Amino acid sequence: MTRLAKALKISDTLRIKTFELGGQIFRVKVPLNSELDSIINRIVNVPEEDVKKRLEKMIAALKDSNLEGVEVKDDDVVVEGRSTKESVVAVMQMERKVVEYLKLLVPETGTLDDLTYEEIEQEFPLQVQLELLEKITEVIQPGYKDARKN
Repeated sequence: MTRLAKALKISDTLRIKTFELGGQIFRVKVPLNSELDSIINRIVNVPEEDVKKRLEKMIAALKDSNLEGVEVKDDDVVVEGRSTKESVVAVMQMERKVVEYLKLLVPETGTLDDLTYEEIEQEFPLQVQLELLEKITEVIQPGYKDARKN
């Protein structure tokens, strides 16, 4: 606890905001800037070994095919000018963002510290995941959507 928090007797509940989605009320703990920086770092820096595993699954069938517009490289397959590896990284970053942002939700019981994307995927379809991301972003970074438009 900082000197300011002690002096003003600020509790963590001050950093908890709520939003509603589909009639359900969600509580979100708004991260400090340093916490948000760590979250962004975990989202962006996907381990190379994880990328390789996912990439191998995706390109296994493409490697042996002689399809038009498919170019096989050492560690990638380019389909009509688009890198499969770049697509894999983008998908994994999106999944990591979903996990990291849902970890900001305040659970009724227990903890979400070890939450996985597989668990989220079992509970929420992709559209709901994206709506949750949007709502959490509005709560933790108010005005971000408007600033991004400019």
